[in-house]
Amino acid sequence: MDKKTIILIDGHYCLYQTHFSFLKLKNNNGEPTGVVYGYIKIFNKLTKIFNPKKIITIFDTPTQNFRHKLYTQYKNNRPPIPENLKKQIQPLQEIIRALGIPIVSINNIEADDIIGTLSKQFSKKKYYVLIYSADKDLIQLINKQVSIIPGNFKKEILNKNNVYKKYGISPTSIADFLSLVGDSSDNIPGVPGIGKKTAMILLKHFVSIKDIYNNIEKIYDLPIKNIKNITNKLKENKKIAFLSYHLTKINKNILIDNFITTIKYYPANIPLLLQKFKYYQFNQYIENIYNNQFPIINMYKKKKNHNKCIEIINLNVLSELIKQIIKKKIFSIAMFTATVNKKNNIFSMSISTKNHTTWWYVSNQKKSNTKSINKIIILNTIKSILEDEKYRKIGTNLKNIFHLLKKFNITLNGMYFDTSIACYNYKLSNTYKNYQKYLINTHPIKYTSYNLEKLIHNITQESLMSLKIYLKTKDYFSIKDKKKIFYSIDMPLLQVLSTMENNGVLKKKKILKKQKKKTIKTLNKLKKKIYYITQEKFNIKSNKQIQYILFKKYNFPHIQKTKSGNISTNEKVLLELSKIHKLPKIILQYRILSKLKNTYLTKLIQLINKKTNKIHTTYHQTSTSTGRLSSRNPNLQNIPIKTKLGRKIRIAFIVKKKWLLLTADYSQIELRIMAHYSQDKKMIQDLSFDQDIHLETAKHIFKIKSEQIKSYHRNIAKVINFSILYGISPFGLSQQLNISILEASEYIKNYFLTYRKIKKYIKYIYHIAKKNKYITTLFGRNIYIPDINSTNKTVKNYAKRFCINSIIQNTASDIIKTSMIKLHTIFKKNFRNDAKIIMHIHDELIFEIKEEKKKPLIHLIKHYMENSTKLITPLYISIKIGKNWKELKSYTLNTSI
Repeated sequence: MDKKTIILIDGHYCLYQTHFSFLKLKNNNGEPTGVVYGYIKIFNKLTKIFNPKKIITIFDTPTQNFRHKLYTQYKNNRPPIPENLKKQIQPLQEIIRALGIPIVSINNIEADDIIGTLSKQFSKKKYYVLIYSADKDLIQLINKQVSIIPGNFKKEILNKNNVYKKYGISPTSIADFLSLVGDSSDNIPGVPGIGKKTAMILLKHFVSIKDIYNNIEKIYDLPIKNIKNITNKLKENKKIAFLSYHLTKINKNILIDNFITTIKYYPANIPLLLQKFKYYQFNQYIENIYNNQFPIINMYKKKKNHNKCIEIINLNVLSELIKQIIKKKIFSIAMFTATVNKKNNIFSMSISTKNHTTWWYVSNQKKSNTKSINKIIILNTIKSILEDEKYRKIGTNLKNIFHLLKKFNITLNGMYFDTSIACYNYKLSNTYKNYQKYLINTHPIKYTSYNLEKLIHNITQESLMSLKIYLKTKDYFSIKDKKKIFYSIDMPLLQVLSTMENNGVLKKKKILKKQKKKTIKTLNKLKKKIYYITQEKFNIKSNKQIQYILFKKYNFPHIQKTKSGNISTNEKVLLELSKIHKLPKIILQYRILSKLKNTYLTKLIQLINKKTNKIHTTYHQTSTSTGRLSSRNPNLQNIPIKTKLGRKIRIAFIVKKKWLLLTADYSQIELRIMAHYSQDKKMIQDLSFDQDIHLETAKHIFKIKSEQIKSYHRNIAKVINFSILYGISPFGLSQQLNISILEASEYIKNYFLTYRKIKKYIKYIYHIAKKNKYITTLFGRNIYIPDINSTNKTVKNYAKRFCINSIIQNTASDIIKTSMIKLHTIFKKNFRNDAKIIMHIHDELIFEIKEEKKKPLIHLIKHYMENSTKLITPLYISIKIGKNWKELKSYTLNTSI
């Protein structure tokens, strides 16, 4: 609304509205939370729709008022306040005050009279007053400046016009109307025998109850049935009529001593709100605060908005910006590239500093010939600042800016605070279930038509919002353990990943194209075989058509169903059916080969950069719940190695002449982490350098000697070693190994009889998670497990498995991250042109190294990767080198660094 608006909330009405709307809402302690939750929802909705200058809540007190003295049965028919509702009133009022919303309640004065008085006072001050309530009494307050928002937002606002449509009388006659018909909700008697229609006719002719009784004899002339009887009723009940009038008439002239304080600005107490919301498990509200999407809080921020936007139009403006950056030493930056109608490329940039000033530049404007400065001049002028680490950069997805600047031969250094990583960290260490991007989209913008105003808004808001998020959350990231993780691992890693992505991986396009041709030929052969066997042509990629062939034409048994209830044709089903007939096996071969062609060969060929002949993947720090890095477009972490074609694909990953590809893989890192956490002596012993952990485990599980162990024993032990770490059940293990549940139970039993402390540790972690709802890793990261106390067994079991999974995966991830940071720093300092990290694959790092520096670099990589983190069981790195990713040979060092 454009008008200066005040919203007055009928507190008593809202108590009951929210109580019944969110009756079942409770926190994990079993405490009711619906009223508190619902009230906040109402505040936010009112703020969003009506944009008021102020919201005030008015509550009744338990004390009696003058109406009780007039009529002892006033409101006597109301049931006592439900216990669950009563418990929430005090905490609710604490939260209302923390939101910056004043509460007005006065002993011996009814809330309606306070609302009436406030509406009158605010009207005098030229405010437009909105009352949120469903109380009929309050309709009498409606005038040109006062309206009522009914409790149901779907209904229209009650103003002077639609009150007349609804009741046939003006708002000023509502008290008279209720004094005639009565009001059962407040136990107001009214005049017996007078209904709504009669009351409306009477008030149309005589306006008020006083006017009715002054003209009582004229009532006989009105066109109302049983008019004599009604007139007699009025005469007989004159006292009751006027009593009812005094009970319903709102007093708009009560004395409110602190009226000025009700319109005073009170800032929201965000730390207290976060504490309360965390206790009540209002996860969405917490997220909204951090995402800057909490209307009732943001309402007050607008008043304090002193943001200034300055266009960089010449060198003088640019010089002023540089002075500010040098003075502050920290700034937020945003950059977009946009395409208009597939023709014009638009470059836009903004920089915000701590004085809430934002400088912006947009290239390719319609009147570009009048501009005295261009993007090249700007970027060259600030290049030294962008490349200097001492100037701290804040932004959202700073990696995107890194790559954009690389196109202008600028290397962005000093990435200090990335809001997307900061929010991801906050998500992992709090009870969030979902993480949504809260800032403007930083991916390239595509404009179908040129909209300069929108582009300027987007670019200036991006840097400004990044700065605000930093200022709002910097205290959180100043806490000792949070600071160490964020500023020693997560932010330095961003610089490493940016460099890795820029380095890219050299690819031999000819090899991929040749493999693709061969694969297409093989697929065609398989297709012909399938058609020959079935004697009909059909779409092999269609599950429905495969179902028809296998289960209707060939009448094969139904082994498994999908979640939707259809007959499954997944890999497991096809493998099982292959024992009966050759057709399912050929269909499976076709499927696997087709997937490899589409997912890898075709995609990899498309993604080779024409300028560099390399593939430049994107690594994500914020996409997994365990903290592991992920790779996308393409996913280099998923290039298959088990299939023949998968291995052939790896041949295309090559290096330049006089360079080598080196892979450094952490051996059994997850088991070593578990041994460290559990301090199981047997596991520690079995993980010593000269032992094969899977052979040792096989001996314990099968109760056999070393010389009796076969390859299948070791393979089963390997599956068990990793499965048990993540809480697999006997059923799950039986499915994985294709054995009976009884046999699987025996293996698990023997495993824990050998590694007793691992079982104790797993139980201990469950206990800690149940108690705290989070677990803490070796590096001090808190990972919340909100569903660990769920009443849903499936959800709870998943949460239990996630406990162990996350603590091991997160620790493994941080170990490799610290190694990457250390090696990147050393390479930059001492081996700038001799070594590069080019890929990260799970527990493995892949490097390009100069052949002539092979020995010192292998020593260096092995030393720092094995010693970046100290565990009870030493970390061990296996190294392989070669000219391509498939043909790598193990390299053994005789001496250490």
